[in-house]
Amino acid sequence: MSVTQVQPAIRPRDRAVAWARMWRFHFVPLSLSAGLVGTTAPSAGATTTTVVIGLLFCVFGYGVGVVINDWFDRKADAVNAPDRPFVAGLINPHVGLGLTLLLSGSLLLVAVVVAPALAIWSAIAIAGHLVYTWTKGIPMAGNLANGVDMSLFTVLGAVAVRPDAGWLDIPATTWYQTALVAVVLAGFCLVGYFKDIDGDRIAGYRTLPVAVGTRVAGRVAVAFPVVAVLGALAGVLADADRGGYPVAASLLLLAAASLAFVRSLSSVLRAPQERAYEALLWFTRATTLFTLSLGALHRPTFFLVAAVPMMLYLELTLRATTSSRQA
Repeated sequence: MSVTQVQPAIRPRDRAVAWARMWRFHFVPLSLSAGLVGTTAPSAGATTTTVVIGLLFCVFGYGVGVVINDWFDRKADAVNAPDRPFVAGLINPHVGLGLTLLLSGSLLLVAVVVAPALAIWSAIAIAGHLVYTWTKGIPMAGNLANGVDMSLFTVLGAVAVRPDAGWLDIPATTWYQTALVAVVLAGFCLVGYFKDIDGDRIAGYRTLPVAVGTRVAGRVAVAFPVVAVLGALAGVLADADRGGYPVAASLLLLAAASLAFVRSLSSVLRAPQERAYEALLWFTRATTLFTLSLGALHRPTFFLVAAVPMMLYLELTLRATTSSRQA
């Protein structure tokens, strides 16, 4: 006699949590902080509408990227993160991807009408998500592509306050900020690969830890925050005439970021797989503080104040990832 097992119905609350996890709302500070830094660019016809739309792209843009990535990565996630909504059966992968693209496409259409430059850069960022997916299996190429793609949130912030400027009329300072954000986010992506080695190997992704081993990859990972912090210090020195308060605010956040980077990378170097989750959490904190330090040089009070709720939000939401040890 066979026994048919009936799967328990998914409660509405569990389904809502699954959608929130699918979009990785706990990582919103990474993209939002980058967008806020971009808004320090000189204004050119900024309106409340353009700024709100630009920041909405920054709030939800990271989620769009991870949904696209998760759709392609179901084979690897079955090993690395079996509780993720797509592989756990909580959300139909095609429905999740389709709805995400529908929502982002709707916002894109609004941007076409209100601020065409925002629409152009948003489309470029979405295309960048696909580039990352296609390059993930190439050592170093994937995390570099991801860093560049995510750094475009800084450009989106700048375009949001400069709707009357051309889509390529981006101030040099914004490009420099974007480059630094790209470097640190490329490091963030690389550190994230250490927790996914087993599944990436099965799926055929030759990420740097898979291709050259954790020891060499860990040493390479150190270079990203070092380059970024040195670049930020150079920027502070170049803008030292802004006064003591902006410089002090920027250096304070940069010092806090540096300490968090050290904490993260010590885990990567000492126990790259065993403590990969902890390393990623500390790198997330460090990256957010680092990005905020770039904005503090221009609007010190705003970014110092913004750092408090952002870091509290990170701490509260990252706790939800403790059980799975997959952020």
